[in-house]
Amino acid sequence: MTDQAVPAAIPGERIDPLPKSQDKALHAIEDRSHAAGTGFRAFTRFTEAKASLLAAGTTYYLFLSLFALIAAAFGITFALGADSMADTINEALASAFPNLTGEQGINPATLQSVGKAAGIIGVLVLLYSSSGAMVAASASLHQIYGAAKDGRNFVLARVRLIGWLLLLAPIALISFAPGVLVADWTQPLRESIGATGTVGTVVLWVVTTAASWLLDFLVLFLLLTHLGGIRPQRRAVVIASAVGAVGIEILKSAMGLIVAWSIAKPQYGAFALPITTLLVLYLLTTVTYGSAALAAGLAEKHAARQPTPEDSPA
Repeated sequence: MTDQAVPAAIPGERIDPLPKSQDKALHAIEDRSHAAGTGFRAFTRFTEAKASLLAAGTTYYLFLSLFALIAAAFGITFALGADSMADTINEALASAFPNLTGEQGINPATLQSVGKAAGIIGVLVLLYSSSGAMVAASASLHQIYGAAKDGRNFVLARVRLIGWLLLLAPIALISFAPGVLVADWTQPLRESIGATGTVGTVVLWVVTTAASWLLDFLVLFLLLTHLGGIRPQRRAVVIASAVGAVGIEILKSAMGLIVAWSIAKPQYGAFALPITTLLVLYLLTTVTYGSAALAAGLAEKHAARQPTPEDSPA
């Protein structure tokens, strides 16, 4: 972590106590349980990187980028002639951010009209506007991994992140509403095995949940592998992405409770909708950075097990 861009301390008297070393506690925990030791490594990495603050900052950029990204998504679908995908986008938005669109939120037709009128230049402007979230996410992952600052120039770095945005955003969006696609794809299979009624509903739920988890896993795997400035050991990324995808699925299941909790607060009033959206974005971002910390902890543990040159026989 020595080559990471960290400002030098200013002259003056230190008023805070120095942090205590966690090495003794780590060794004691790992002696009892390797799994607990890995969890402790991940927790230490998460807290030392101030990942909760990073998640809050990324949430701010995500919130500002959200509407530009939605309009750009509609613009791209209309430009490609895939008008039917607009319904899938609306369903995914309703699942990910309840009440964001519709009677209590923004009229979907307004966002669709913005997307239609944008044109190629407009879509590029919208994508640039929404890429701030990717900049924040990449910078946060660099800090969690302890990686040096990206050495690319501004233009190349931003174009690269917009490319990742174009790849990851559709996958993440579809992961919130895979039911539409899964229902069409699995209908012949369900009919051939006679899975109708309650059985068909259960089969559809299992397949939909599995598809959603796989999409979450894919997004996390790509993020943790390519946007943190360091590529951790593949096994560490796979485990961290799998655990993180489970956490995201739990959040999706609890989304209705989160919305109900926010709306039930009378003091929020007209701010209930943006507060709910911010809360959902923050929780999703926190799980993502927790996954990154877990990947870092697993990678550290793997490296600690490798023999050093001093340990090798002469």
